[in-house]
Amino acid sequence: MLSAGTRIGPYHVERWIREGSCGQSYGAESSSGEDKGNFRFIKLLHRELSEKDGLSDFFNQECQALEQLEGRGIWSMVGNGVMKWKHWISFSWFEGELITIQPDSPEGESVEHRLRTLDDWMAFAPNEIGPEALRSIMIDIHCGLDRAHRMGFIHGNLKPSNVLVERKENGDFVGWVSEFGLKKLYGFIPVGESVSLANSFSTQSLQLQESARESMRFRPVDAQSKDSPEESWDLFSLGVLAKFVLEKSPLSQDQWKDWHEWIEESTHQGFATIPQSMKSLPGVEDLTQYGVQSDELNPQETLQEDELIKKREIEWNRDQLVSSLKFKRNMTLLVGCLCLISFVLTKAYLFFYPSPWVEYSMEGVSDHYQLGFGLLSGKAWGILPPAYDDEEDGGQDIAGEWSRENGLFKLKFRKFKKLDEEDGGKKLWQFIGKGATSPEDYYVWEDHMRYDQGSDSLVFVKRLHDGEQYLAGRSGEEVPRLFPDVRIRRSGGKIKPCELTFERVGKEGPSWSFFMGVGFLIAGSMYHRNLVRLPPL
Repeated sequence: MLSAGTRIGPYHVERWIREGSCGQSYGAESSSGEDKGNFRFIKLLHRELSEKDGLSDFFNQECQALEQLEGRGIWSMVGNGVMKWKHWISFSWFEGELITIQPDSPEGESVEHRLRTLDDWMAFAPNEIGPEALRSIMIDIHCGLDRAHRMGFIHGNLKPSNVLVERKENGDFVGWVSEFGLKKLYGFIPVGESVSLANSFSTQSLQLQESARESMRFRPVDAQSKDSPEESWDLFSLGVLAKFVLEKSPLSQDQWKDWHEWIEESTHQGFATIPQSMKSLPGVEDLTQYGVQSDELNPQETLQEDELIKKREIEWNRDQLVSSLKFKRNMTLLVGCLCLISFVLTKAYLFFYPSPWVEYSMEGVSDHYQLGFGLLSGKAWGILPPAYDDEEDGGQDIAGEWSRENGLFKLKFRKFKKLDEEDGGKKLWQFIGKGATSPEDYYVWEDHMRYDQGSDSLVFVKRLHDGEQYLAGRSGEEVPRLFPDVRIRRSGGKIKPCELTFERVGKEGPSWSFFMGVGFLIAGSMYHRNLVRLPPL
């Protein structure tokens, strides 16, 4: 038992209520959050159960599911949590009705009682619960259990102390089933533990023992305390609850005649489902007004139900087929459009730029060029001229960069000069590091090219090096080569300017993006044709 002021999650204990077979009950006040200041009913699991391995994960999983359980006839949880060994569930506080019982003799004192549960009402005000009041309470309980069972929750511990009852201002009674899920929590068995040890605690108070005995009185004879709760337990408990009211009631048994028949059927023949039990309640005919669906269908309704199932199956299959065709159509059309867009963009690029990563060369000339992809600039590759090779051989591949300038492609290259260490110059290792070299340490030249889109070729325009301009020229029958423009002008016509045209190596292959785009568009149109030809339902 926890003393007043003990903290349980966001609550502070104010009073002890009782100890039952499924935990200890406390009245507590919330001390934080939006719930601050509200009084709550707290159910605290027994410590021996809380300390079992794996209980916390099972507890959190069950509580997450129980949070979804609410509706007519259900006193739902408002919170749960784990704090050290304390596993707790909180419910809204139910105030109940306060009555004053007058003494039998003038010398005696009047006594006040708070009526909260069906057990309280039958103990202190049994004459208030008549056939109509019981019918109202049982309808609410059936509605709550029907909703719970359809969601997969079995109470398993239904008894008068777990049924909350309230009398409205107009005299009507309403009821709620409380403490859903606790019986299943107390059926938790850790991996490797014997079933015989489940729900066995070393210390059991008299209150706990009495609560356990009361629970067994409201379960089927073959139900054991260690068994997992079943739907039949709740159905049986409903009949025993009504029998409990009849036994406690001071009214004549003739007034309960219809109830005797229902109790007999409930506790002996047994109902299969909550709707069947509810439909047999005295004074209940149409379940739909309570939001409960009947499990019994006449032949005509069964036929309609079968036809409806077939119709829905046909609709579902058609929807699946339509979804599949739409997906295939949309994806093929999308891929086709992307391929055609790629084809158009490629053609547009090649109208203004040479083919990227493609070699351009000229017969009889050692030079050749490649330009990387780019819009304003990019990488470039060329052949090292002998004039910039310290061995005067040339012919090695060299990397550079290209850029657009005045409609021409400017290819800029540079080559590190060979060191002459014997003349006392800098050593090679002295050029290592950022800022260790200067422009004077490199050969730097620029080749300006014009792109001829019609013939897909690069036409040499000029080369710039150390402030000098070199142009293509031919001296007699010699192979064309580069000359300083000054020398060409002064040659008196002996050196004639010529044009160096570097043509693309290899022919351009078929545009697979175009053929793929057309193919996917045709496929998309075929899917669309199959879609529009589907027969209507």
